[in-house]
Amino acid sequence: MRRRATGKLRDFKSRIDGKLHPYAVCVAGDSNEPLPVIVEVSPGAITNLSAAVETTERLANMALEAGESCIVLRPTGCGPGSLYQNYGEVDLFESIDAISDDYDIDRNRISITGASMGGAATWYLISHYPDVFSAAAPFCGYCDYRLWPKLGGTTFPRMPWEETSWKSRSAMLLAENLEHTPQWIVHGEWDRAVGGGVPVEHSRKMTTLLESMDYPVRYTELSNTAHDGCLDEQTLRQVVPWLLGHTKEREPDHVTITTYGLRHNSSYWLSIDQIEQYGERAFVDAGISEGQLRIQTRNVKSITIGPLPRPEDIGITVDGQSLGSLSNGAGTVNKDFRNTWSNDGSEARKGKHAGCSGPIGDLFFDQTIFVPGTQGTDEETYFNKWLAQHHADRFRQQNGGLHRGGIPGENNVEMDVITDTEISDGELGENNIVLVGTGSTNAVLDRFQDDIPISFGHSSVSLGDKTYTSEDVAAFAVCPNPYNSSRYVGVHGGTSPDAITWGSQLGLMLLPDYIVYSGTKPLDWGFFDSDWRIDDEG
Repeated sequence: MRRRATGKLRDFKSRIDGKLHPYAVCVAGDSNEPLPVIVEVSPGAITNLSAAVETTERLANMALEAGESCIVLRPTGCGPGSLYQNYGEVDLFESIDAISDDYDIDRNRISITGASMGGAATWYLISHYPDVFSAAAPFCGYCDYRLWPKLGGTTFPRMPWEETSWKSRSAMLLAENLEHTPQWIVHGEWDRAVGGGVPVEHSRKMTTLLESMDYPVRYTELSNTAHDGCLDEQTLRQVVPWLLGHTKEREPDHVTITTYGLRHNSSYWLSIDQIEQYGERAFVDAGISEGQLRIQTRNVKSITIGPLPRPEDIGITVDGQSLGSLSNGAGTVNKDFRNTWSNDGSEARKGKHAGCSGPIGDLFFDQTIFVPGTQGTDEETYFNKWLAQHHADRFRQQNGGLHRGGIPGENNVEMDVITDTEISDGELGENNIVLVGTGSTNAVLDRFQDDIPISFGHSSVSLGDKTYTSEDVAAFAVCPNPYNSSRYVGVHGGTSPDAITWGSQLGLMLLPDYIVYSGTKPLDWGFFDSDWRIDDEG
């Protein structure tokens, strides 16, 4: 009788808040070689950790039945709606790193699968990390916000400033990134957007799109099957060995990157370092043939290349412009104000960069501290503290408990609230911080005033060269941390307590670089340029 695999719970210390974060893992079989990994992302909030262990055992034993050895990992994940985004994707990759401390894993054979929310997460992760996963199997997942029918009188996005954020999350709009990730898509014929279901059109349209691009995809539609039956046992038994049968392509001659920002800006030997118009789609298509590297771009002004699969000197052409040769198969090309590309070997100029480029939601890929100001009137101090605590509590509610392992308290995402007089210089430089108040009411904001693009007057808010004057005007903006260019400072302030508290209902994860509002009326929103500026015509 074949020995069955037994899973277990483990944990790691999260970089988000320093707390222990659980995950389930199960090892199938024995091997002297590094083991492939199947990452299984959950179909919803994890309310039962023992059930997470059982899921890893189920897949691991399917692997054993197929004569395969592997590791099955279920990260518990967290994030807005537990979609394995922001905090959630950090948790997932930290889980992979955690098992690599205990087991010899094959990083060229990390595949991913999941159903429902897990199917959506599968598409999100492979489209944002195109050089990580060897294969993917999304079951009954959603891939694009535009494919949801109008239900309850609303569609996505709910607010106009959310448009770019929703686009940036769409696997369909980032489909070019999936060239090197084979997919097996599974969906039920009767699946609908009711009762937690996902319309089957998501999988149908994604399959059609990938087929039109000649990307590696297969599709199984389960007849007479609704959402609750899409994780079909018979199909899953075929999918598991199929996942394990793939190895990541390590040195492709052709690479494409599509992105809306610099958080997810690289694939294999190519990265986008600067975008011309932030908030808009950026695109690079690069291919090697006959001793030449040919690159086509849209909305891009700086690219880093290499090392190429064959690192010898190679000719390079960008947007039809010949730039001579790329020495040793690596270098940086930049576009100047005349839209002319150069291959001078210089790195991208200072300003926005991967890890510090906005938007506001990017704050929440690392530990974030809310810092209310205490230098104003008693009323101003009260509402600064109230708003800071409100933001922290809201994140705890959205990203804690059920979405982070189901253990109350210890495994909730905790955001510290430390006043402007209590926070240390070390804490200011080591973390992302959100300053609540104005230069006159927040001592830290007053200290930073000359180094950030937002300031407040008696009845106005200024963003660079642009000033907004209105009764009870307020703003939320993000920019580099003056103490650490790899960290952020967010500023949420206004001309009165009423002004800033109206912003308590803003969905921070979906905001652009800045938003200015008066009461419930938005006045302006948008993105800073590559130098964190906005002009009076922006």
